Amino acid sequence: MSVENTQQLKYQNNLEMELQLQTSPLEAAVTVQSDASASKIKIKDLVGNGEPQEDDEREGTTKWQRTTFDGVWIPKPNELYYAEIIENADQLQTAIGLQGAATKNGSGVVNRAKTRRILEGFYGNRISGKEGTTVNAFPAGSYIDVDTGAAAAAKMNTAKLRGANKFLTQNYVPDEAERYMVLTADDNDALLTEVPATSADFTAAYQGVFNKGKIMSMLGWNFIHLELDNPLLKTVPDLATDGNGYRLNPFWVKPGLVLNFWQALRAEVGKLPERRFMPGVLAGTTCAASRTQEGMTGIIRNVKG
Repeated sequence: MSVENTQQLKYQNNLEMELQLQTSPLEAAVTVQSDASASKIKIKDLVGNGEPQEDDEREGTTKWQRTTFDGVWIPKPNELYYAEIIENADQLQTAIGLQGAATKNGSGVVNRAKTRRILEGFYGNRISGKEGTTVNAFPAGSYIDVDTGAAAAAKMNTAKLRGANKFLTQNYVPDEAERYMVLTADDNDALLTEVPATSADFTAAYQGVFNKGKIMSMLGWNFIHLELDNPLLKTVPDLATDGNGYRLNPFWVKPGLVLNFWQALRAEVGKLPERRFMPGVLAGTTCAASRTQEGMTGIIRNVKG
């Protein structure tokens, strides 16, 4: 095996190990699949519910129903990747080691790419129809108002958490479905300000679980702590802020959000003739996400700052 092949294999293996150690914060909270069979993937078949017909007459005619069929699709997006030239060739083995800069940077970029694609799929249009041609914007009725539980526009509060639970229940989402919500540091602080974390009565009534000053779960919600305005997520700050400047905190159940991989990880090492044969590394992923059924996902509007 050549030195270059050995370096390629080492970079691939070390990058995979690093990705296992530092996962995307959202990946475990969504349904993940891998299907690279087409440029537009059908991720879910939606079959309408049937209603029982009552046999209320002797020798009556059969009452037939027409079941509706629909689907949810995800188009393949462009690859998101990290690429860097290693200036000093004799540093390559160190650069692609588990603690090397190329491995760390590649892992960070790939994880942020997954997070970005999941959020884009959450906030963006849902594509449905038998052929995947119907575009559905995020429903206006899936928002929890910014003044819920307050006399005016407010930050995150427990009334909004209860409102999100009520929204899911009224949309017939099963109680056993895992419920997730993104909190920023500001949202977490607002909840801590509203209800003292040291209150035993609160912990018993609201099932609050805390870790190092962060609320990890409460009222049946599993909280994912993530800064939605992180500039490294690129387009996400615009998606997570509405025209009034309110933060749009996403909530969902695990079956309501699907992430599809066309290529979970691409890792390359090679020498570049146009750069005096200096080695270069590349790490990338091709994936996209989508909401599956409206009623399984929603947004809470919150005051920022």
